[in-house]
Amino acid sequence: MFRFTLLLVLLVVLPDLFIWWHFTRMQPGVWRTLLLLTPTAVALLCMLLLVCQVRVPGLLQLGFLLMVCVSVPKLVFVLAAGTGKILTLWGWNTDGMAVRTGIVLAVITACMQIYGATLGWRKLQVNHLTLPLQGLPPAFDGYKVVQISDLHLGSYHHHTSFVERLVDSVNAQQPDLIVFTGDLVNTEAREVQPFVQVLKRLHARDGVLSVLGNHDYMTYQPGLSAKQQHEQLDELVAAQQRMGWQVLRNEHRAVVRQTDTLFVAGVENIGKPPFPSRGNLARSLQGIPPSACIVLLSHDPWHWRNGVLGHSPIALTLSGHTHAMQVQFYRFSPARWLMTEWGGLYSEGTQQLYVSTGIGGSVPYRLGAWPQVEVLTLQTAR
Repeated sequence: MFRFTLLLVLLVVLPDLFIWWHFTRMQPGVWRTLLLLTPTAVALLCMLLLVCQVRVPGLLQLGFLLMVCVSVPKLVFVLAAGTGKILTLWGWNTDGMAVRTGIVLAVITACMQIYGATLGWRKLQVNHLTLPLQGLPPAFDGYKVVQISDLHLGSYHHHTSFVERLVDSVNAQQPDLIVFTGDLVNTEAREVQPFVQVLKRLHARDGVLSVLGNHDYMTYQPGLSAKQQHEQLDELVAAQQRMGWQVLRNEHRAVVRQTDTLFVAGVENIGKPPFPSRGNLARSLQGIPPSACIVLLSHDPWHWRNGVLGHSPIALTLSGHTHAMQVQFYRFSPARWLMTEWGGLYSEGTQQLYVSTGIGGSVPYRLGAWPQVEVLTLQTAR
């Protein structure tokens, strides 16, 4: 965590030092320096308060927006202008052209980031995919599962319009089953309250099943004791039950069609440290016949390669968690630098993993990794 914070500080501060040294310090007046340094100073103050666990409403959002809309465009400019200065040292007269190119690229980057922070997180997409499953009973051929993940309701405050549109989009698919793969809130259980009546409208023939994500354990709220975290978790589970959702906490549900059965298991979060691991896969599978077809809901896709793959009879695992780091260009996302499975379909042998890049995030921002409703039609493998 310390190394990540230090790297973040350097990426924020070093571009300002470069710009000040090469373009600002020789100019008369202090207003240019203030204009350059003030956004960075505010961003660093936000980071400091967050590290010190000071709770200020909107602090995370403000710091993040300053980073992506101001610091990132500055970094792009510095990379272009710095390249020009290096080439000038080698005898290429490219300094002026590099600066102009850097300005254009910085403006384009700023516009893209502003779009992601204002409109991108509202750009709801519906993704259709057919999944052949080994051992899927014939009665479930064509069974339609809609997956939603990572709502992070605290990011919407009390504004329900986007979530209402999400619910309408899900219901329009006429699903057989709706599954939610974790992270309903950001930091506290009360974030769900303005949305209970909206999410209660989600409808599927076999209901709504959900599991808990790392944020749902309230570990990101400063100052809570273990007892208070547990009480808020119980409150969140109770809210889901009032919405008509069934929360699978290391247990399973049998879905019956004619004489066939599909088992849907769900574990509490099992994640790579420092994310919490509270799940018990063996308990969730207890009582399921060895030859059964099983779909597992597990929030963190890390669990698939580190507990599911090769160690269980699970045909399909559905996960979320990654958000594709809320940035994606075609099939590239910076998430691939940190995670082996970060978005889309993965398979080894007869076992498959589908990772939803989710709906929301701790901050309302998405660029390329648009909010996704996943419509997964199961098919008997032939």
